[in-house]
Amino acid sequence: MLRPGGCLAITFSNRWFPTKAIRIWEDLHEFERPGLVLEYFLESGCYRDLQTWSLRGLPRPPDDPYADRLAGADPVYAVWGLRV
Repeated sequence: MLRPGGCLAITFSNRWFPTKAIRIWEDLHEFERPGLVLEYFLESGCYRDLQTWSLRGLPRPPDDPYADRLAGADPVYAVWGLRV
């Protein structure tokens, strides 16, 4: 339970496992996924002051096991709102 005025934040990257995701997740482009999460907030009617955010283009740290194969770090997406 979230008290009125409490913040619910959903964060995710573009990495996912098909066995652990809802079916539509695979069909959406990664830029559409925050919109889907936002739609869930809107449809619930329980949140206000909804916002989205993304961070992309950061370099991978040198100690990252994938640094030699992928130059950029995984993007991060967030959707949040305050409980009505």
